[in-house]
Amino acid sequence: MLKKLTLIFLLSFYTNAKAQNLEEFTVENIYFHMGVIAAFAEVVNMDVKQIGLSEMFSADEATKWEPVVKHIAERNGVSYYREDDFLVTDLFDASRTDGKTLFLIYKGDTLQKYNALKKRKADLIAANNYDKAGRREIAVGFGKLLDYSDTVIDKLIIQTRGARE
Repeated sequence: MLKKLTLIFLLSFYTNAKAQNLEEFTVENIYFHMGVIAAFAEVVNMDVKQIGLSEMFSADEATKWEPVVKHIAERNGVSYYREDDFLVTDLFDASRTDGKTLFLIYKGDTLQKYNALKKRKADLIAANNYDKAGRREIAVGFGKLLDYSDTVIDKLIIQTRGARE
């Protein structure tokens, strides 16, 4: 109970951040965004998901909220990683994360898997092999890391490619 009261107390002081879509954070919706992080922390801890992704924040907003994210992660027995260079794939429109910071919620070797996927993408680009097949390889790899079904991965790739073309 004391932890919850402390979190509520901390959150009540930070209400001027703006979300990626420029909606103004209110006490109610910052609770929502921190609640999403807490939910991801719980399901990652219970091995339901390998990784969870937070809302996108500006660098300043991420700095402001990072102590709360750290507390949530510690309380749930998971780790978090502040990501300023998000892995862009055909799963999501790049404009959603461009110039933004988000938090990865994970445990175990999942961060190494994520970074290996980023390196694989960089290697494909360097070898001039980040073509349709290479893009699909990275998108599917990331989708699997997010524990998305094949159907969801295919749907997201089609939506993102359609929006880009």
